[in-house]
Amino acid sequence: MKRLLMLTCALALTAAVASADVPDPANCTTTLDGPARGYIAPDGLGDIPAATFTCTIRNAAGNPINNAVVEVLVGGLATNHTIICAGQTLTANTNASGVITFNVGGGGCFKGANAFVLRANGVEVRNFSEVMSSDYTASDDAGIPGRWSRTVSPADLASFVAAYQGGVGPSSCHDYNNSGITDPADLGTFVSAYKGGTNFCNP
Repeated sequence: MKRLLMLTCALALTAAVASADVPDPANCTTTLDGPARGYIAPDGLGDIPAATFTCTIRNAAGNPINNAVVEVLVGGLATNHTIICAGQTLTANTNASGVITFNVGGGGCFKGANAFVLRANGVEVRNFSEVMSSDYTASDDAGIPGRWSRTVSPADLASFVAAYQGGVGPSSCHDYNNSGITDPADLGTFVSAYKGGTNFCNP
């Protein structure tokens, strides 16, 4: 009987420890929750604010999970809608507060299922249907394959202006904050990525 009790306690303890490492999407947060999209930009310096985001991973009890493995999955790569710059960190571990920060360099636009997915310890905590970039030479709202160049160039500027329409343009691949309007806020994001037409992926 004593042995059975000890075994039961051990199993209960094991289950509690295991559940402490299982993320609860409802308790997890990310700075992408507002715009509900992913934004990537070719950037060797990692200093484009819009491309930087933070995730906080918590379990069902609301406690932060230390050392959780967080993965960023960008959609549209196989169909050539998007590209990721070489050497990007797409998998990293949270700190003791359950927090991890990413800055993803890349280009293109993809709108569809699994466009930008965040997983923690194998659990999908976020799934956004849009990922976009200032490196995109079109002004549509769906994403066209191959319209990236690994640079934010004058061609991208011309495409942004076509989508911008004086600051009242409709939703587009250049509506970076996903507000439904391509407006001055998106212009600010484009300018921060443009850097005079010299911003590009590191080799």
